[in-house]
Amino acid sequence: MATEQHQQSAQEVAALINNQIVNKIDFLQQFKAAVADHQDRRIYQLLDNQRYAKEIEHREQQSNNQSVMSLVDDLVDQLSHYLSVNLIDYLGKAYPFFYYEEYQTGHYRIYFGNWWDRREFGELDVLNVRFLFNQDEYAKLQKSFELVHENKRYNSDKIDKISQENDRLQDLIDHQREREERRAKLQDQLKEVSSHSGIWESSKNKESRQNIVDALQKLESEEQESRTAAQTIKDNEQVVLALSKENTILSYEQKSIIDTFGSFEDFELANRNLYASYLASLNDDEKQVNTDGE
Repeated sequence: MATEQHQQSAQEVAALINNQIVNKIDFLQQFKAAVADHQDRRIYQLLDNQRYAKEIEHREQQSNNQSVMSLVDDLVDQLSHYLSVNLIDYLGKAYPFFYYEEYQTGHYRIYFGNWWDRREFGELDVLNVRFLFNQDEYAKLQKSFELVHENKRYNSDKIDKISQENDRLQDLIDHQREREERRAKLQDQLKEVSSHSGIWESSKNKESRQNIVDALQKLESEEQESRTAAQTIKDNEQVVLALSKENTILSYEQKSIIDTFGSFEDFELANRNLYASYLASLNDDEKQVNTDGE
């Protein structure tokens, strides 16, 4: 009896194993056919059936068979390279201001624009059809759009602050002679006041002497700062130049987005819908191919 039960159990396990093997073979055969025919839309469905069902077919109750899908896990770089051809071609039209560099098989850096000193803006995730933006760079762009409503540019406040500091430093340089004359008068006054100091020095005289000492110390501090002011001004001018260049780059980026999408909000919406939009375009391309074939 026990032997019969064991045999029955073994048969059930064998049937289960056979069914799993059949499913894996079927998956790989479908994948092989999709790759051979360059059916990119079908490949994306096989890679993530759950997402495909939700965003393309608008069906929520669809799970992924990870045991089957994991069969191509060791091919992700090659698949990314393979699928990038049509995706980057599509993005070249939908996002004409983005440029891509494959720095290793299946991995792509994003650059914003083709102008001098363009920014590296993140990476392109080909298998998931999404942008992985550099969050610091993206935040700058987002902030620059917000500041437009205040008639400001991204670095306007920083540039204004540095410019005010340079004006102050230049004023120190320009008034060196006045400081020297002021110091000479204060020193004469200090001698005069000090001549009345002693054990019976009045509180008024002490206060006057301290005020003169404080004024002389302030003049000395200004004089010390003025000695390095010229170099500090030059250094600040280089900082302002860099900030101005960044403002210019951001203005190019803003214009590119507005020319293509109309607003930053619509740009963000397009990013969220990229997967569905791209796969819909693949469906249109396949229909056109079928029509041409007829």
